[in-house]
Amino acid sequence: MVKDNIKNLNRYSINDDFENFKNDLLQGNDYPIKLNLPLKAIPLEYITKYLDLTKFENHQKNIDIHFVLEGSELIGINRLENLKPTMEYDEGNDYQLFEGEVKDVIILNSGEFLLLFPGEAHVTGGAIIEHTKVKKIVYKIPF
Repeated sequence: MVKDNIKNLNRYSINDDFENFKNDLLQGNDYPIKLNLPLKAIPLEYITKYLDLTKFENHQKNIDIHFVLEGSELIGINRLENLKPTMEYDEGNDYQLFEGEVKDVIILNSGEFLLLFPGEAHVTGGAIIEHTKVKKIVYKIPF
């Protein structure tokens, strides 16, 4: 797991897909929804809420990059070995749901990204103090 400012994205190197993603993103495309690459970008806009911090999702094939364009949100994190699955893994959509307790809490602010690897289950969209609007993009990078 990595949390940093998007301006520091070039500090990180994972694999060729991530390098291509960085090059595409940092070429002045103003944080594109449609990349020049065959990677998935999911734009999200919502009002944060007080979360049930017992419901997690995890991915096996992709790294999630949560990049907040506007607002702030609370994200709960836990490792898979501490959680109980509540559904079978959905291979087509690369996700599985779990329940358990939050082990770590991260606040993600505008201009910051959170890189979550397979095995780092997460629950997002949490209100920090009060409900606020969050606008973000979740990028999926094959791992």
